[in-house]
Amino acid sequence: MAGVLSLDELVGLLDRFGMRVEVDLPGAAADGVGPELVAARLAHALVGAVEAHATRAEDAARQAGAGPADLGNVALMAFAGAGCAAEDDEWALLEWRATRLAMVLSGLDFTGPFPRHDQIGAGDALVRTIRTVAAALAGMTSAKHTASNPRRGPQDARDAARALSRGMDALEQAAADAPLHRTLSQLMEMTE
Repeated sequence: MAGVLSLDELVGLLDRFGMRVEVDLPGAAADGVGPELVAARLAHALVGAVEAHATRAEDAARQAGAGPADLGNVALMAFAGAGCAAEDDEWALLEWRATRLAMVLSGLDFTGPFPRHDQIGAGDALVRTIRTVAAALAGMTSAKHTASNPRRGPQDARDAARALSRGMDALEQAAADAPLHRTLSQLMEMTE
């Protein structure tokens, strides 16, 4: 696992952010979970802890007078922290973020009239549209990342074309919900 922090290092960083965890590798192995997946879980928990800290730091900066432009520049620091040195690196991070957003939105179970189905969480029409837009964004960023990679191969280009096509399908599906959401926004304005 070159370039991946050890389990002890990840646990130590989580502890610094106030998240106490214990790793039970024999128990995880008994459940069919290897150390690589444990490390991925801990790393994502660390991302969540750092994001929570970033939101609190942004709120403090906003209360101290930071405006939208300031916070936009602050958000770009994530790319510096991730070591992005070229456009291809930036698209790789954007693709990773967009894909994870789509995965998380599909995995979360929200209240609403639509029941949970397999790995797709419940929710309402707006949640459905948000998930669809996230899927479109994931497909588009995947295609753009591949297109910006000068070392891409022919199979990569075909995969990117499929991802872009799926992204456009999802975008068209989300656009079909626009009249419903416009009506909802008008109703919301009337209740104020």
